[in-house]
Amino acid sequence: MSTSFEHTTSLDQNKMNSTRDPSTVDPTSIDNMLAQEFLSLSFHDRNKINEEVHGVLCCSPAETPELIAESIEKLDKELRLIPGSEKEMYSLSQSRFGRKNSSEEGGSYVNDKEFRLRFLRAELFDARMAASKMVAFLHVVCDLFGEYALQRPIRLSDFTEPELHTFRTGNLQLLPFRDRSGRRIIAGVEGLAIQFDADLRFKILFYLLWVGGQDLETQLKGFVVIIWPVSDVAIQHMKNRERLVQVQKERLRGTPVRTCSFHFCVPDNPLSHMLRMIFTLTLDARKRCRLKFHVGHPVELQYLVKGYGIPVDHIPLTETGNVKTQNLKVWMKLRSTIEEGRDGAVNIIECPGSNDVLFRPSKLIKGHPGNVKFQSLIEYYHEQGLGVTAASKEIVALILKKKGRILVWDKRGWWTKLTDPAQMQFKVSVSYRDYKKKNKGRTQISNSSTFVFQQEKKRRRLEEATASPTANKSYCDFFSIDGGIRPAALGWLQE
Repeated sequence: MSTSFEHTTSLDQNKMNSTRDPSTVDPTSIDNMLAQEFLSLSFHDRNKINEEVHGVLCCSPAETPELIAESIEKLDKELRLIPGSEKEMYSLSQSRFGRKNSSEEGGSYVNDKEFRLRFLRAELFDARMAASKMVAFLHVVCDLFGEYALQRPIRLSDFTEPELHTFRTGNLQLLPFRDRSGRRIIAGVEGLAIQFDADLRFKILFYLLWVGGQDLETQLKGFVVIIWPVSDVAIQHMKNRERLVQVQKERLRGTPVRTCSFHFCVPDNPLSHMLRMIFTLTLDARKRCRLKFHVGHPVELQYLVKGYGIPVDHIPLTETGNVKTQNLKVWMKLRSTIEEGRDGAVNIIECPGSNDVLFRPSKLIKGHPGNVKFQSLIEYYHEQGLGVTAASKEIVALILKKKGRILVWDKRGWWTKLTDPAQMQFKVSVSYRDYKKKNKGRTQISNSSTFVFQQEKKRRRLEEATASPTANKSYCDFFSIDGGIRPAALGWLQE
């Protein structure tokens, strides 16, 4: 990967990255800065960024045991090279816990391999950038939560009851499903939590980023951030905008996961443009090239965001601009169950992966990537003429081969994984049988045509018989024109 992609050149940095009052910055100069920074990248880098923002590419390198071992070693070297004055919290963790990891008595999660891999993945295995981000993260969480964050991960129980009450207002939330590319989504809505204490706002944000990035898929593919203010609440509470920009920029350096794109959705009015400028200045140049502004009415904004593969039905806002909090409250109970280690917590799945197949009587799961692939497989094997038992075995085997899981909904508010092969095959067989019945019904309806249509079908069959033997390969929906399997199924059927 080229240097310009990782370290964007500063074109007008002295002017734009200053911490002066953002209200004095001309909107045109902000737009010019964004355009110049993006154009300064090579064509290859611009194309990669655009494709990842649209969800058709993942910039993370292919991981091998050799790459991981080499990168961990390089990270240790880079950590040693950082001046002591810039890594006080990291040095404190090493002096207190030595090299012991969390599995050892008196150890720290900071020394865990998985902890360090988080930051390497967040910086695409650039050891120097990962070391800087890791040191910044420890500084931020110690400042916000306390020095116990050097020994163990932050938890929901680290929030006080008044803080949890603010958390439940839902200005910052994780969406319950991923986008079409398998990336987690974090949404800032209404006042973006700016109306609350700044430290509390960042406590909530870093907790969401930490727990949302615990699974491997999110660490590799990153986060998508949606900012959707619906009132002037955010602007009204920006008493010291200069200080807000400075603090936010410093703390965002320590985010423990990569952000693939930012989608800023606002109406077309002066206050929204002011908020847009302030947010732009809080990001560094590498993040600004992934920033997308969407301006318009709510329905227009939904269509624009949907084009990037984001499930707009899950954005926690009503049509009137009120914040939806039901999913958040259920999620907070789920987190408490997991963190307290209650019975059955091991089998709880917080957010389904993109290859997981979900079983729940709800329309909300139809757009889930794993279910789209699952439906494609059912259609494919039905076209091949396989029976229910044989097709179910094949489909289950393919799901597991792609490291997917078969998940069922628990009424207590979470997904659980099926582990019994018989149960998995039964779930799949029911779906396969239902599809066959529906398809048979559609066939019967289409066959109940009049004599005129029957004669027309005879004529078409006669023409097809005299045509090329490869002419009849345009199978509906699940096959392409040239006889290939449609992409949703192809990914699982290929070796």
